[in-house]
Amino acid sequence: MIQNNDSPFSLPIAVMFFGVSGSGKGTQAELLETALKKADPTRGVVRVEMGALLRALVKTDNTLASRIEGILSAGGLVPSFIPAYLLTDFLSRNFSGTEHLLLDGVARRPIQSKLINQMVAFYGKRPCHSIVLELNRETARARLIARGRHDDSEAGQAIARRFAWYEEQVVPSIATLERLSWQTHHIDGERDVETIHKDILHCLNISG
Repeated sequence: MIQNNDSPFSLPIAVMFFGVSGSGKGTQAELLETALKKADPTRGVVRVEMGALLRALVKTDNTLASRIEGILSAGGLVPSFIPAYLLTDFLSRNFSGTEHLLLDGVARRPIQSKLINQMVAFYGKRPCHSIVLELNRETARARLIARGRHDDSEAGQAIARRFAWYEEQVVPSIATLERLSWQTHHIDGERDVETIHKDILHCLNISG
């Protein structure tokens, strides 16, 4: 259970997941959601997956959706106003501020980290953590190909672009949150899913 003595976990927590494509962020966020619900059943858990929100947006029939689909297909980053809008809309409909908050793929530029820090603070004080899943690029590439991304020239270029903008934009985003007092935990993502999950629970002071 969550330690409820004088630890900061007497408050709901916010956890942001980072890692290159293929690092398993979504899987670990889902496992943490389940663990939090079990450890702290009196509070809800709200999990935001930006990739899912973007995919839902792409399915709408308008010019914005068409432009977003083109950017995503090429392995690019969408303009910051898009995830900011989607996150604000999602939270306004699903989050009261009393729940634990899990964030996956929502801070891919430093400016987005600053905006999300403001959003989280707006809902009230809580301990904030960044989970960074560290993964070798070749391992990540193999995982993406195994998921059904064919290893042809076009797919390979899209994967390479994702890796490039991770280094150029996401790594500085992690540093931005750290400067804003988010506690950063670097996790070895090369290991099996369960071992990684246990490491995350340990970092967050949650017993399994």
